Amino acid sequence: MSRNFGNVFQIAYVVDEIEKHIDYWTQVMGVGPFFHFPVPLPFEWLRANGTDLAVDAPVFKAVAVAYSGDTMIELIEPGSAPSTYRDFLESGKSGVHHLGTFTDRLEEELAAAQKAGMKVVLEGELPFSRFAYLEPADAKPGTIIEMIDARPAMLETLEKIKQAARDWDGKTRTAEM
Repeated sequence: MSRNFGNVFQIAYVVDEIEKHIDYWTQVMGVGPFFHFPVPLPFEWLRANGTDLAVDAPVFKAVAVAYSGDTMIELIEPGSAPSTYRDFLESGKSGVHHLGTFTDRLEEELAAAQKAGMKVVLEGELPFSRFAYLEPADAKPGTIIEMIDARPAMLETLEKIKQAARDWDGKTRTAEM
């Protein structure tokens, strides 16, 4: 547990071809089934590096999640809009991009993180959550942290996905929400 950001529940990977990575996770790692989120996500507002983006900006080409125990595995294939995901992939990287945490004190924790030298690289609001991505100002050492203030509908959906992982037959790659 992080005293500053809460418990990590999510490991998020930025990938070039999401279907290839779903194959890897289901066939090699034995994690599944993956649930695709419908994109574009219904942002109420969205900001990247302090610049407001259109709520329908193509930040994601695809997003899919599954659970391994209590840990969410999130796969993100970036879209064409400016984002920390696109920057990560275009820099030649692929793999773990950020760790996700839940908070019910987002504004307070966000202010403390910024005071400690973290910078906000992406933030926004969806009908089911408010979120902010933080990275160290010098980008090293460390990883990006996503703080999520989840609403009940999000928590209920994630619990259903977690249950699907418990009941998974080991064969079905993807499932419908």
